[in-house]
Amino acid sequence: MEVKDVFKIIEKQLSDCNTELGFSKESESENEIVFSGEKGAYKVIFDKENNIMSFDCANETDGGEPKFNTVSRSLFEAERYDEKDARSLANEISDEITSLFKARKKVNLDKVKMPKAVSRTKAKNGIISYDTDSLANRFGTLYPDMKNPIKENIAKYGEFLPETFFKEYGTKRVLDVIARGDETECKKLFKMLNEVYEDGTNEVQDIIGVTILGEMKNDAKMMETADKYMIEYMAGPVHEINKITRKKNKFTKKLENPPTYKPKRKKRTSFMQSSLQSQSIDR
Repeated sequence: MEVKDVFKIIEKQLSDCNTELGFSKESESENEIVFSGEKGAYKVIFDKENNIMSFDCANETDGGEPKFNTVSRSLFEAERYDEKDARSLANEISDEITSLFKARKKVNLDKVKMPKAVSRTKAKNGIISYDTDSLANRFGTLYPDMKNPIKENIAKYGEFLPETFFKEYGTKRVLDVIARGDETECKKLFKMLNEVYEDGTNEVQDIIGVTILGEMKNDAKMMETADKYMIEYMAGPVHEINKITRKKNKFTKKLENPPTYKPKRKKRTSFMQSSLQSQSIDR
């Protein structure tokens, strides 16, 4: 089966879905077909050199160019690929774009509960560890104006996604506090971060070390400020992480282009967590 025939099947089979979600064909070439709408865009690309068919998606943007992330890849061998394979690909695309772009009802944030924090006493005694919900709760308590963005994150995804929240909102607040260097503000911030990190799960340590403090990107002034308040247990990994994030490399590219969110699927170990573990960074 030729690539153009695969594209025809995809376009035909997704016709109703595209209409419902407000997508229309934007362009088509020998190796690519692109659909776009107000909510975002998606495309199917054929990599002729490697015989790979990729499905990429881009969430809605603020009027700028859509930023595509690869959702899936599959082998395309023209002599073996048939109509059944093409329809299967179209079904996968339909499921993904429906999940990502289907209009959701407006949620009353007053009815959305903030994530619960584990008991400080139990965390200190090693009975239970601080998790990402605890971090969200403590962050919202420290910065009350962040509670609605946290609730919006929960309402949108059905659970709190820490990497998404901090990448979109939380990390900027932390970096602003560090950049200002106000002693009172920094003490309050790092008291919370130190405590959650010290008695936290590996996941919450990754969020604090990589997603939040890793964004200092080894800036000398910011690192100097952070060093005044970080506990030793956290400072070591944070310095190692910032050595990695200070320059463009395969790790930072992966962080800047995370996979598109897929609901109701098992959480995977974060890319940077596994990368850091492989480098045996002591915590």
